Amino acid sequence: MSSIYIVSIGSGDPDLLNLKTIRTIKDSGQLYLRTEKTPIAEWLNHENIRFSSFDYLYETAEDFDSLSAMISSALWSHASESAVVYAVSDLKTDQTVSALYQCKPEDGTITVIPGNGISDIHLAALCPYLNNSDLRIISATDFLLSEYDPNTSVLISELDNPILAGEVKLRLDSFSDDEDSVFYLHNHDEPVPIPLYCLDRMTHIDHLSAVFIPGSGYHNRQKFVLHDLLAIMDTLRSDHGCPWDREQTHDSLLPYLIEEAWECVAAIEQHDYDHLAEELGDLLFQIVFHASIGKTFDEFTMNDVINAICLKMIRRHPHVFDSESFSTFDEVADTWEKLKQDETGHHSLLSSLDDVSSYLPSLKYAAKTCKKLRQADVFKRDSQQILDDIIHEAGHIRSESFSSGSRDIGKILWYCCELSLNHHADPELLLHNTVDSVKKAVKKIDSMLKNDGKTLEHLTFEELGVYLNYVEGEIE
Repeated sequence: MSSIYIVSIGSGDPDLLNLKTIRTIKDSGQLYLRTEKTPIAEWLNHENIRFSSFDYLYETAEDFDSLSAMISSALWSHASESAVVYAVSDLKTDQTVSALYQCKPEDGTITVIPGNGISDIHLAALCPYLNNSDLRIISATDFLLSEYDPNTSVLISELDNPILAGEVKLRLDSFSDDEDSVFYLHNHDEPVPIPLYCLDRMTHIDHLSAVFIPGSGYHNRQKFVLHDLLAIMDTLRSDHGCPWDREQTHDSLLPYLIEEAWECVAAIEQHDYDHLAEELGDLLFQIVFHASIGKTFDEFTMNDVINAICLKMIRRHPHVFDSESFSTFDEVADTWEKLKQDETGHHSLLSSLDDVSSYLPSLKYAAKTCKKLRQADVFKRDSQQILDDIIHEAGHIRSESFSSGSRDIGKILWYCCELSLNHHADPELLLHNTVDSVKKAVKKIDSMLKNDGKTLEHLTFEELGVYLNYVEGEIE
């Protein structure tokens, strides 16, 4: 059996070790330190306790993940010969601890001896600065890869070196201002308040260095996260919030939801990505608004919204989250459609038509229905056939009254949807863009008319044609 005992040595001050930790260290046949660069090494030598370290691996490892894997592999190899004691600065944040569990052999055992980690020493010094917010303790390398909520106080340990400290500073800068105060800690020294921009400029940054950032509510910040938006929405709809926001319903917000979605489309069309970020925020606010209303009436919460879409994305991407493998776009699309059919139970062409919501805008409704029908080859037509039908129906309209020809106009619109799909275009967007182009052209003509001393209202059809030909480049 392979046995590993893990002890916490904190900053390496032997006066802070508990009796069980000292006894385990002294009774060890094989004692290993992650690094010899710790004050505990001097005490071990004084007590004639033999030990080894993994400093030699620091030069060969590509990153901290591979370093942790190499150390854990070496420890289990040594443990196969006799029990091993492994001393770490902090059980909470040392990555090799989790790595040891991940590669533990079937006959392996791990015993953790409770003790003071470096984070416990830091927290003792931070007592005057801890507020009522939640507290998170995380290593610098893990912090760079994880989510961060500025509402929560965080102690980031093992800064290790100025480069890593600089990366932490840049990450925090996304949520804080350069001048915001943070607390720098080293070993068991008192915390030093410094502006954030100075974090990587501190002297003697090593594995015993840490930074503490107090949690701060959104009222006190200028940079925000999703949690802040949810809190703002709760405030707006509270008894002390906004009367208008409290009165809204799913139905009353429907026009705003559609409007904000189209504002996002416009920003994308204009390639204005700063504006797109703003419009996506407006759209996100509508989603949060509906989730808040849903929570009020016990219909659903924001967590239900997120849970539903996460489950759907995982389920519909078996080639990413499961063992299936696809090599082409068509394979992905076919699987997506099959999974949708499994979810709805609509496996036939006729029943799958019910998946298309009749509440969609008419052109979008037509396009999605057309796509469904095209699953059957009989509904697939080439562009020339579609154009012939458009000409045929236009002839009916020419020869009939509008009341009898209105059905033919509807058919032409349907055929136009078919034609746009043949050219891989969205008819809804095509018409939207054309309307925008017409508006531009009319504005251009109006400007030209003013220069000519004329107005649109007094223009003849023939004169309009002249101006339209002149600005036809405006209509794309």
